[in-house]
Amino acid sequence: MHFERTFIPDEYEGTAKQASDLLTGKISDLKAQVAKADQALNVASENARDDLSAAVKRLAIFTKNFDIRKLAACTNHDEAHTHYILCGWMPEKEAESLQREMANDIMAFCIVEDNHDNITSRPPTKLKNCKLFKPFEMFVDMYGLPSYNELDPTVLIGLSYSILFGFMFGDVGQGLCLMIGGWLLYHFKKMNLAGILSRCGFCSTIFGFLFGSFFGFEDVIPALWLHPKTAMMQVPFVGNLNTVFVVAIGLGMLIILLTMVLNIYNSVKEHNTEKTWFDTNGVAGLVFYGALTVTLALYMTGHALPAAIVLVVMFVIPLLVIFCKEPLTALVEKKSHLIEDSKVMFFVQGFFELFEVCLSYFSNTLSFVRVGAFAVSHAAMMEVVLMLAGVEAGNPNWAVVVLGNLFVCGMEGLIVGIQVLRLEYYELFSRFYRGTGRAFRPYGKA
Repeated sequence: MHFERTFIPDEYEGTAKQASDLLTGKISDLKAQVAKADQALNVASENARDDLSAAVKRLAIFTKNFDIRKLAACTNHDEAHTHYILCGWMPEKEAESLQREMANDIMAFCIVEDNHDNITSRPPTKLKNCKLFKPFEMFVDMYGLPSYNELDPTVLIGLSYSILFGFMFGDVGQGLCLMIGGWLLYHFKKMNLAGILSRCGFCSTIFGFLFGSFFGFEDVIPALWLHPKTAMMQVPFVGNLNTVFVVAIGLGMLIILLTMVLNIYNSVKEHNTEKTWFDTNGVAGLVFYGALTVTLALYMTGHALPAAIVLVVMFVIPLLVIFCKEPLTALVEKKSHLIEDSKVMFFVQGFFELFEVCLSYFSNTLSFVRVGAFAVSHAAMMEVVLMLAGVEAGNPNWAVVVLGNLFVCGMEGLIVGIQVLRLEYYELFSRFYRGTGRAFRPYGKA
């Protein structure tokens, strides 16, 4: 039957029950001894609570110091002492605090390098903005952090994003809902996107008063400026055109000019000659596009245009500078070769690049038409909602009004948010922002 014989040790006598009772008694005695030992250990631990707590903290410090020491460069100067050298980046205030703490320690030395020209590695970036613009750091981080000497665009994206969102989604009632709901989520859940939503909701409320729109009703409050769907103006060579389209293009041109100025500022800090003077978004591009903006403004307002010679200087010369940016940069930087490739290749490539530059100016300007288009579409969508609710008949279905507002607020708010972010990245950031920085992550912190 494949039974296996098991031998019982000689220490057990009597029957199996007697042996089991004997072992059960021994187990009970051992448990009682363990409980007594635990009680004594608890009493000893309670009496030595302060010493044990201090020892744990001290061991934690030693452990952390040992982990840091593994990252240090180690050099032996004598048999008695081992010297560890740690190099790293710290915020200025924390570096000053560290210097004060180590001033009286004869075993430690702290040297702060203030000469930025002597820095061999690239400093990390730590964004610092006020609470109003703090949530917009999420968008900057998504695109790429600024390098150490680069301009932080958080304030710019905070202002431009909120204003453009409000222009495209102007409604007092829906704006208040976005502002209050976003603020509550940001306050309790600390969601950056909710913080951005609350700022955008505030601007939507402002533009709602300007457009005279309250949950889609345009007869509840008076429009302080205009109604997007019905406001029209006469434009030369075009005819009758919606006013918000013209305003959106004008706003876009001003934003493009601002980004050119910021690009010149960043390029000067980088000592980049080409991007500062001869680039599409440099001084040459600023003169050309600025002259174009002023000329269009004068023409549309009925003022006299500058003389032909002035227009030639302001339009033709900047384009020629952009066309010859490669040899001009080499000339300024005193390089031996003004043109790297053959002259024929240079002129062919320069011609097509100049054509692309002019086309990009035109397309980027027209890209801001979508700002006015969304303002008009928002008013049109709310008109459809009110029509379906029977407001025109005088007996509105308030359930349809509420559900329609929720639908428009959710769907169009999402679409507008994405479109504004697209404008920020492609029309603003691409002109002046590099985003090549690396984040500052302190040792021992998440």
